[in-house]
Amino acid sequence: MKKMNYILIFLLGISLVLSGCSNTNLDNSNDTVKEETSHSNNESVSTGLQGNVDVKVEGTETIVFYTFKNKSKETITVIGGARYKLLKDNKLIEKGGVPIKDYLDLEPEDEYNDKKTFNNLKSGSYSIKVEWNETVVTYDFTLN
Repeated sequence: MKKMNYILIFLLGISLVLSGCSNTNLDNSNDTVKEETSHSNNESVSTGLQGNVDVKVEGTETIVFYTFKNKSKETITVIGGARYKLLKDNKLIEKGGVPIKDYLDLEPEDEYNDKKTFNNLKSGSYSIKVEWNETVVTYDFTLN
């Protein structure tokens, strides 16, 4: 029980830090999703983590939800936080991450879930790339 509370507090802290991360030049306008094409790719499954990314648009917010699940039969210890890159028309417009000095143990079938919100993205083709513990997932979408 104590371990579960520690994990919940840890994930809440990550979520709060990540939602405040931003290093960029974001475009400003009200947009809707024209088309969402998921290309959620696991570029490295050798770590035992399987990743998934989904994108939702709510008003002027584009919310990126990502999940990494331990698909191995052993506990996976992850040090550090997830990193992301947002590209528009194949050009990097923002990158960031969660600097974490601690670690997280994921038991078999445990998941790490988080999200990143972008505000006022302009029309165009986007790709979000999220990396955690050498597992990389991407999602392509279009706003008009």
